[in-house]
Amino acid sequence: MSSTHLYRHAIELTREAKPFVLAAVIDAVGSTPQRAGANAIIEPTGKIWGTLGGGCLEAESRQRALKTLDEGEPGVFDLKLDEVTGWDDGLICGGRVRIFVNPAAQKNVKVYEDALAAQENHESGMLTTVISHPSHDRGSAFWTRESEIAEGKHALFGGQEKDVIDRLHQGRAGAMTSNAASETATELYLEPILSAPKLIIAGGGHIGQAVCQLGSLSGFDVTVIDDRPSFANRTCHPDATETICGDIASELASQKVTTNTYILIVTRGHRHDGAVLAACAASKARYIGMIGSRRKSLLIRKSLIEEGLATREEIERVVSPIGLAIGAQTVQEIAVSIVAQLIAVRRQGRLDAEAMNYLPAGLKP
Repeated sequence: MSSTHLYRHAIELTREAKPFVLAAVIDAVGSTPQRAGANAIIEPTGKIWGTLGGGCLEAESRQRALKTLDEGEPGVFDLKLDEVTGWDDGLICGGRVRIFVNPAAQKNVKVYEDALAAQENHESGMLTTVISHPSHDRGSAFWTRESEIAEGKHALFGGQEKDVIDRLHQGRAGAMTSNAASETATELYLEPILSAPKLIIAGGGHIGQAVCQLGSLSGFDVTVIDDRPSFANRTCHPDATETICGDIASELASQKVTTNTYILIVTRGHRHDGAVLAACAASKARYIGMIGSRRKSLLIRKSLIEEGLATREEIERVVSPIGLAIGAQTVQEIAVSIVAQLIAVRRQGRLDAEAMNYLPAGLKP
């Protein structure tokens, strides 16, 4: 059960006035059954939704969770998996885990609802649960959109916003501590709530079709735009979430573009590529890539700057040529190289070394 499905279940149980404990692996070091981010709902009957790793680890967590349910107070405990005696399943992983159990998660239902609503609206952010904090109760949760984190609008993170953003982009859950040796020591459990990244493909030709298929398989929510009816339909792009037929630049300009949006420009000619790039160069898109040679890229970039349609800073973040350098030749291989680059940006938060040199010599200082 994914985190979002788990929180939906928590909301349902709360509406039905049924008690439960929300448990999570907030830190894991070494060899462990689950990494930080694994979570579960434990009901009074002992029934578990989700998983913390199974076996003795889950049994121990369930026992402690049910105890907190009786006491009504959230708890946190650490286990070293090669020093626990009396377990009969042979679990001697050698790692260490930190588990948080919260029998009062019902109080956070509005926060969970806000996080899920934002996700459905293609917004990403951080769901933060307090483990220890001088100003907030243990177990209290907060939902913060990525834009609000970047702007430092929530004092909860105590100047660690860059770390929080990095964790968000990497989809990495886990504990974050600060001022460990002081009276203001804090420990927060950060859990990224990510919407499916939106991939807008400007151009529904052969490359666009292949990228649409692979992009959808890789977890992207794909929209294809083309001005030709024969290339902008569900028959041509069965894996697309949406297909739009119309002027490509105008339709792209009307799309909602966030920091979780990836734009791929693969139209049928220089003129169309330039118009589309002009329509999105100033957007918040996390990735803008344009197919073509370095010479073509240079001409289009220079033209947009000279005509005042884009700034140098906007142009310099456009990836062109696109795709990883894997020697791709066929349409399918080119699509693989492009989608691999999109995944690298999504998961690693950066371009590969080869793509960092995308700026043509004619535009370099």
